[in-house]
Amino acid sequence: MPNSYTYLIFTLVAIIFLTGYSQYAHAQEENRSGISHFSGNVSVTNNGLSLIPAFSLNRPAAIFELSLGGERLSFDPELRFALDGQPWSFIFWWRYKIIKSGKFRLHLGAHPAFIFENTLVDDGNGNMIESMEAKRFFAGEISPSYSFNANNKVTFLYLQGRSLGKVPFALNQFVAFGTSHTNLRISEKFFLNAKPQVFYLKMNEKDGYFASGSFLIGKKDFPVSIGSIVSKKIISEIEVDNWIWNISLIYSFNNEFVKRSNPLL
Repeated sequence: MPNSYTYLIFTLVAIIFLTGYSQYAHAQEENRSGISHFSGNVSVTNNGLSLIPAFSLNRPAAIFELSLGGERLSFDPELRFALDGQPWSFIFWWRYKIIKSGKFRLHLGAHPAFIFENTLVDDGNGNMIESMEAKRFFAGEISPSYSFNANNKVTFLYLQGRSLGKVPFALNQFVAFGTSHTNLRISEKFFLNAKPQVFYLKMNEKDGYFASGSFLIGKKDFPVSIGSIVSKKIISEIEVDNWIWNISLIYSFNNEFVKRSNPLL
């Protein structure tokens, strides 16, 4: 079996195990470790796109976005693969909610990340062979938001990432301002989520301005939805496509735990 499929199968097995365990814990209504939720999205898309356009896969992909944690601290890994099983990127977010009451919220986050690429290397006998290389990064973010009501808010994000080792992009800065609109009524059963934003991206000495939006159409009380991301280059020295977009099939789950002083019998 190719090594790339081993990564994908291991991820699927881990998610199935964690989902099953979380459902068992929810049924028991115990929370001995302080964990209050385990949630996530599993999506398959025709075009793997990244928050930073230059890191996009630009071919079909499977993406696992998970969140495990308590009321303030959470571990939010993002595991991305090409559909042939080859790893694309692994991002291991830790996020802490500093302010989470009222209409204003603020969280800080940090992560190590690995971006996988195939490169040609010399095998020592003068032959060039294909080898997978993992580029390492470390990044931090600050993200305040203000909610007008339960379904509408404005968001801001500042993210800075630095490479670990010799890679082309040694320093990245990302600044985004957007809005979030959830549970917009389409019909009695269907709803729309929309999150438009504009962002500034700087990669070493080059920079650019972009506009993007993510959209999701779902059915109430049904775990599968259809999503799309569209991104447009406004002015940019960074060499990326003028338009990029995708469409995704998304499975979502959310398990919450209730802490009790005594276990239920």
